[in-house]
Amino acid sequence: MKIFQVIQKPQARGVELFTCLLSEKLKEIGHEVILISLFEGNFELPFSGEQIQLKRSIKNRLWDLKAWREFAELIKTEKPDLIQANAADTLKFTVFSKKVFGWKTPIIFRNASQISQYIQSALIKNFNKYLYKQVDGILSVSQSSKSDFNSIFHFNKAHEVIPIGIEIPNKQFEKKTSETPLLVHIGGFTFEKNHQELISIFSNLKSKFPDLNLWLFGDGPLKQEIQKSIMDLGLNNTVLFKGVVENPFEQIPQNAILVLPSIIEGLPSVILEAFAHKILVIAYAVGGISEVVIDGETGWLIDPGNSKKFEEAIIEVINLSPKAIDKITTSAKEFVLKNYQLHQIAKKFESFYFQIIK
Repeated sequence: MKIFQVIQKPQARGVELFTCLLSEKLKEIGHEVILISLFEGNFELPFSGEQIQLKRSIKNRLWDLKAWREFAELIKTEKPDLIQANAADTLKFTVFSKKVFGWKTPIIFRNASQISQYIQSALIKNFNKYLYKQVDGILSVSQSSKSDFNSIFHFNKAHEVIPIGIEIPNKQFEKKTSETPLLVHIGGFTFEKNHQELISIFSNLKSKFPDLNLWLFGDGPLKQEIQKSIMDLGLNNTVLFKGVVENPFEQIPQNAILVLPSIIEGLPSVILEAFAHKILVIAYAVGGISEVVIDGETGWLIDPGNSKKFEEAIIEVINLSPKAIDKITTSAKEFVLKNYQLHQIAKKFESFYFQIIK
């Protein structure tokens, strides 16, 4: 089977990174995968197969006849069996190319978030409703994402939940420990990730734990705003911006705490990766997070927006005994090994692809 995997652009974002991992695994299984990026980006994507970068300007994403034609020519030349549009602008792009230039290859849309949070008017709803009518199947990243989609749109074609998967590291590298309490956040600097509330939580905890530190991995449009907030609060000596790192868990100390106070999520892979590396997790119960973070068993699950409870959970974790920590982290790792290994997930994608093609 030949598959086009369409992503927004080369960037260190969860959707793009998982698409690369999935594409690599599908390639190993024996399928031909071509990774197609729509817009310009300077991140080196971790995929060893063929990559095509259209390098279109994101300013023209609403109407780009030249790009739609170029994509149609690729389909004519390569003759893919299936096209998977992976979140963001990829749905609109693939549907418009198909409608304008008349190609017949089936399209699958991968729903990796909470669609309802982006539907802000009747016009936007009707526009998206039209786009979804043109696709042949939808894959939602979590049951929460599927339920959220169904609360807004009626879709009578194939719609399944297939979560993300991760590669469990074969090589066990020696993990250092931090001499002082350490919070870690991994994610782009966007409104969904809620960095401002994280900084507020961190600032409040500094009075109880003066040696507490915070590491922020990632990049994004709100980074400068967050940097200014940190300077204004006088926290610049204890908050470290780590940038975009290919394998952040190789740097993160074993006794660090991953914190995710997000306001919108599909199912963040960093939680599963933290589980695999036996790193404790505290997160708001948004999107599919509650499907993996089981409060008191695999991590700490906090009601969305309850920053006081989030702070209390951090205090509780900092004071945990080594035995209690090992019980939680062992349970979390076993949970990932059983349900979220990449080879298991890739097989589910493959099965859905065959279903759509038939």
